[in-house]
Amino acid sequence: MLTQLKEILGLPESCIVNSKLTKAFFKRNFELTMIERKLLEDSSVVITMDLLASIKTANCNIQSFIDEQMQFVEILVIAVQTSEPDFDKNKQKIAELIQKYIPYPILICIYSENQFIMNTCDKRINRNEINKRTVEMSYFTENIIRYTNEDRQRAFLESLAFAELDKQNLRTVYESYTSSIIALQAAQLTGNFTVRLNERSRQNVLNLEKMALLESEIITLQNQAKKETQLNTQVQLNDAIQERRKEIKQLENTLNS
Repeated sequence: MLTQLKEILGLPESCIVNSKLTKAFFKRNFELTMIERKLLEDSSVVITMDLLASIKTANCNIQSFIDEQMQFVEILVIAVQTSEPDFDKNKQKIAELIQKYIPYPILICIYSENQFIMNTCDKRINRNEINKRTVEMSYFTENIIRYTNEDRQRAFLESLAFAELDKQNLRTVYESYTSSIIALQAAQLTGNFTVRLNERSRQNVLNLEKMALLESEIITLQNQAKKETQLNTQVQLNDAIQERRKEIKQLENTLNS
């Protein structure tokens, strides 16, 4: 998978690190919870961790970005192997642990024998402890089959190539990865993979979250309608369901526009 990931990202050779990340590194440097320690100690959960690449001004001539809320001075690419049978159970927990403790912006690949996911997140400077970060939002892809033939997944992987990234500064580089992940999330609904500018990508995230909430409300209303014996109330519930379906359709159209 490491060789495949390098091919997908197409990073300059100067950015490649190829260094192992040890479990001892996390245990020695961070105050892990008991659950996090058990996660690391289970050899079927975390099989191996690799620091694949480091993207910074010194090795790729892209300017850093620093303001009061965020710092982009170095982007790390980390790959973690987990077991195939428990891939869905483990993937998010592993990514969240790494993003929580390592303060840099990180593009993470969690992979097993046959599939993988990519993850980024928004981190703000912790005002109480300047060396720590607060994770505000995490972005995950769907499961991607290795060497997939699925059109939108292939388009997503092609968009991660270094040549395709916005290289104004390291913030725009990292946001390029995030925008691609958001575009893949949207493509699950629209069928079309289209990378948007960062502001539009953030709006798409809100739209996707609203659509998920509306879908949940529809299920609740449908269950209520099945139990309802009063015809007038059934009609009202069905009208409410149709209104939410219309709203979902409008949001889908917005994602496509």
